[in-house]
Amino acid sequence: MKDQTKIIVGVLAGAAVVAAVGLLLRSEKGNEIKEEVSDYIADLIKSVKTKVQSTADDLVDYKDNAVKNARSIIKNKVDNASDAVISGN
Repeated sequence: MKDQTKIIVGVLAGAAVVAAVGLLLRSEKGNEIKEEVSDYIADLIKSVKTKVQSTADDLVDYKDNAVKNARSIIKNKVDNASDAVISGN
């Protein structure tokens, strides 16, 4: 198929899709579909927000645990060094 033919077929297919969507959205059934799509998108956004918040909470917990563990390790190292200095080793 020549490039010009591909372009013409693409333009005609695009026009057909746009016409079909236009007719669908203008009809009564189209309004129902718009509402269903809007509800679906709203639910999807709510779900994503919930998952993002949950992930953020998990990251905060992970960070808090990492800091707590690091402090504990540092404290143990300092205590061991202090004990070594006191005992003269």
